[in-house]
Amino acid sequence: MVIEIKKATLTIFAPDPEKRLSKGKEYKIDIEDNGNIISALSGIDKQEYSDPEHMIFPIFKGLIYSHLQLIWDGEENRIYEDCAVNAYGPNREFMNLQDDINTNLYPNSDITIVVHAD
Repeated sequence: MVIEIKKATLTIFAPDPEKRLSKGKEYKIDIEDNGNIISALSGIDKQEYSDPEHMIFPIFKGLIYSHLQLIWDGEENRIYEDCAVNAYGPNREFMNLQDDINTNLYPNSDITIVVHAD
């Protein structure tokens, strides 16, 4: 069985006293072909933890330890309501990740997430 890989770009903004995400941080990530936003955030977390020199966590007074924890409500299986998400495929196809977290991301997706956007 051959596993196809696709690329995605995620840019995450969040107000934080440490200024690690307030100016935005862009991540390039490879995920499996059937990957969704949860897969992408998990991949970013793995990337961060494999490079402790560039890791931004913990943030928010030491309470947040991963992008998944910052953006995804695991109990409700949804993106937190205070996050604004703009997600597009390579031809500007909109992906409504707020309404369907299980949306299969397009290859070469471009996703911007703003935390505490309320």
